Amino acid sequence: MKHYKYFTLSILFIFLFFAGYQGSVYSFSDQANTERIINENKRFIDFLNITITNFADDKKEDFKKAYSKHFNAEVAFLQSDYPRAYKRIYTSQGDLVKLYEEILKNKYLEDSKDILDKLAPNIIRSKNAKAKHYLTLGYRDRTLGWNHYTVGEATNPRQFSVKLFKYEEAIKMLRRAKRYAFLALHESQNNDLKKKIYYQMLKTEKASGNIFFNRFVELKEDATIEELAKVFSEKEKVVKDDSSKTKKKDEEAESYENLVLRRVRFKKEKIVAGSLLNNEFDKAENEIRQYVKDFNYKLLISTFEILTDEEKVQKSDMTLNYNNLKVHLMDNYLRLSKESALTGIVGKVSVEDQIENSDKTKKDETVKDEKKADGKEKEKTSGLDAIKKTETKVEEKKDKVIKSDDKK
Repeated sequence: MKHYKYFTLSILFIFLFFAGYQGSVYSFSDQANTERIINENKRFIDFLNITITNFADDKKEDFKKAYSKHFNAEVAFLQSDYPRAYKRIYTSQGDLVKLYEEILKNKYLEDSKDILDKLAPNIIRSKNAKAKHYLTLGYRDRTLGWNHYTVGEATNPRQFSVKLFKYEEAIKMLRRAKRYAFLALHESQNNDLKKKIYYQMLKTEKASGNIFFNRFVELKEDATIEELAKVFSEKEKVVKDDSSKTKKKDEEAESYENLVLRRVRFKKEKIVAGSLLNNEFDKAENEIRQYVKDFNYKLLISTFEILTDEEKVQKSDMTLNYNNLKVHLMDNYLRLSKESALTGIVGKVSVEDQIENSDKTKKDETVKDEKKADGKEKEKTSGLDAIKKTETKVEEKKDKVIKSDDKK
């Protein structure tokens, strides 16, 4: 019997030890899992912020509700209340799924199809192989975006994070489809318009402080040919003479490294100028990309500006407003067309504890007011009752006096 008791006690001890160990493991995994989904949800909110800002002003209130739940989840996580944080994140993801679905279906799927269909007639009519290839890639990516949307919609309704991942991939595909559509629009233009587009882009670069190609930007064709005939040493001499006249001395400009950079830039500028004169735009593009950041975005912005200035009328019945297309272009490259929706929401969000305390104080105040009102009503009713009692006593005395008189 003694051995049996010791055996049972040892088993209980081992069971309790491992139960405590597993509890600590589960608490650690709960903390890690909660931190992971908070970071995931934060990325979903930042991603959605761009779409809300650019296309969905009417969804800001719903976006605020989803963000407030995420914010309170972070507060609960800092308070080490991991179950409450997890619940808040889960409900926030439920709200985000609804927003993603509505914006994806009504904005990205519809707008991408509308843009591709409106651009297709003129692109096909241009007979430009590169433009047709970009248009094909645009339709392909729109189909991929639709596939991601259908997979996300068919996912288990409770798996919010999986749905959000699929909807995010769908938006990325649809953005790329619109990028291909705009590149096809650029490639479908004639050589004269393309040349204006490149020069417009280089003008804006000059205005922003980029020194590449500055000596060719404002020149006409004859002056450009004369500038191409100049040698680096001749141009360097002119620059030194101008600096000596203005009495400016720069020690860094005299260094060997800067001399090599200027020589290389001088050579690249001549290549770009000659390529643009000969309508060799691919060759010019390879050199410009080394000196212009975000080349595709700036090239397409210049395309919209030139097409707007030229007031180019589409031959088809479906016309495009190029100023409106700039919003889509900015969204494609993760830029905001106006002030961020999230910045306006952050200052309006408050902690749930503060809201609950304020609600309690309001309830307490209303209860006090009701008690005071009841007390006043009771006082009024008690006063009326006293008056009625006195009146009844007076009437009873009168009746007694009358009866006594009758007896006499």
